[in-house]
Amino acid sequence: MTDVSGTKIAIVGAGPGGMVALKEFRELGYNVTVFEKKEDVGGVWMWSEDTGATTALRETTLCNSKYSCALPDFPFPKDFPWIVSAPELGAYYKDYAKHFDLYRNIQFNKVVTGLTRDEVAKKWNLFLSDEPSTPRPFDKVIWATGTFVRPKTASLPNASAFAGPILHSSRARSLAPFAGQNVVVLGIGNTAADTANALIAHGAGRVYLSHRRGVKLMRPLDLKGVPSDFALTTTLLPITWWMQKHLPRTYGWIMDSAFAQNFRAAWGPSRPEWGLDGPSLEHGQHVVVCSMDLVPHIKSGRIHSVRGIKRIAGPRAVEFDDGSTAEDIDAIIACTGYTDDLSMLDAAISFTPAQEGVPRLPKLYMNTFPPEHSDSFAYVSLTHLLGPQIPGRALAALALAKIWSAPSSSASPLPSKQEMNRWIEKHQQWIRGRIAVAGPNANGYQEIDNGEWSYFMHGAAQTRLYEYIGWGRKAWALWWRDRELYSAVAGMPVCAWSYRQGCQQTNVLQNFDLILFNFLNLNKQIFCAPD
Repeated sequence: MTDVSGTKIAIVGAGPGGMVALKEFRELGYNVTVFEKKEDVGGVWMWSEDTGATTALRETTLCNSKYSCALPDFPFPKDFPWIVSAPELGAYYKDYAKHFDLYRNIQFNKVVTGLTRDEVAKKWNLFLSDEPSTPRPFDKVIWATGTFVRPKTASLPNASAFAGPILHSSRARSLAPFAGQNVVVLGIGNTAADTANALIAHGAGRVYLSHRRGVKLMRPLDLKGVPSDFALTTTLLPITWWMQKHLPRTYGWIMDSAFAQNFRAAWGPSRPEWGLDGPSLEHGQHVVVCSMDLVPHIKSGRIHSVRGIKRIAGPRAVEFDDGSTAEDIDAIIACTGYTDDLSMLDAAISFTPAQEGVPRLPKLYMNTFPPEHSDSFAYVSLTHLLGPQIPGRALAALALAKIWSAPSSSASPLPSKQEMNRWIEKHQQWIRGRIAVAGPNANGYQEIDNGEWSYFMHGAAQTRLYEYIGWGRKAWALWWRDRELYSAVAGMPVCAWSYRQGCQQTNVLQNFDLILFNFLNLNKQIFCAPD
């Protein structure tokens, strides 16, 4: 085995993708350093007072079950609830880092300010805010900062006339100070729902949820208490990938119907005056909002669902798009989302210039590899997938470790530079079409053909999951030999913890047996629990 201890790798970000990458590359013998701008691991799930860093509210609960949020080799503790809160997920990530002794490779409170390339030395130079004149050289760089980096600001007409604070949700670290106040929450994503619900919990007065569009709303737990993401099984996901690509209208109709049915079963019919009915999922992965409490609060009148803000009508007055006005408003919290920050990556990534309402697009193969530097730079947290995002971050990190550590004598999972550029050109044409139809509320260049991306990453990571599940020869052989095992794995929800089991090279079926044991125990906890 080649000695790689002299190869220095920098990882920017200590969220789930960055930590999995650190663990994988360190186990392979690389010299790895992680730079994290916060004071602990966990990314957005590590709560911080620092308003310069993105942090989930303490009151935030996840859309996905703990099974879907688990990282490879480290399942969630059994005593954690099925749907965890942001602090619980943050605690899990700390336990992961402690369990695998990752802290010794992570430098905290380190803000990366720039990246340059020294082609003569074949090194990347990483600039830090506290070391501006002495960049650190590295052989390879992994960008794992996620996509919630830079707050999107809202421009409100006549904003200067408002007497109270108008602040982005990133600056609202605690909502307790808003007790007794009347607040307008601008937006209707998951952050807006969490913020509005938390304001009610903290005793706010009137709460308005102001928005110009609807969304797909669902409960993270169904009426039986089973996590809703359990429907996204190992077998179902490839079917949705295929339909998204080849039958988008049928896919949109099925998904829209499923969300409508979930809504009616949980809360009854949606009322037109609420304005909650969102656009079809046919033309883009619009935001799906998961909340147990938002609709009940709207139905009870504790949260008022209103149209978008037209203008500030006075020191404490807000006029909405339909002409109605809210008086005695004390504060406006803009939950208008975030974007990634690619501004310092021009040395690593080439871009297609902005055109016809479409922003400049990064030239990244599989939204991960720049063709010019695919052997030394990777962005493992840029892609937005159908379903939970954390398994995708982990899978990209697993795949990257296999790709960069592959012997030079073996065939690389990466195609040639020319093939990567052809793929990028075709992909960007598709992205422009999605943005043109779905508009600014879609996920932009973070979107990708889910099937193509997933099959590539699973193949590169050598999980072998879709060799044994699906319609291939090995899948049929497993189905014929052990249908109980096949059915259990095929019906398993998306989970990064299972990816590692397939990575072992010794006995794939034995590893599937391990998955089966854990999944059957999981089923027993859900379906065999006493009433």
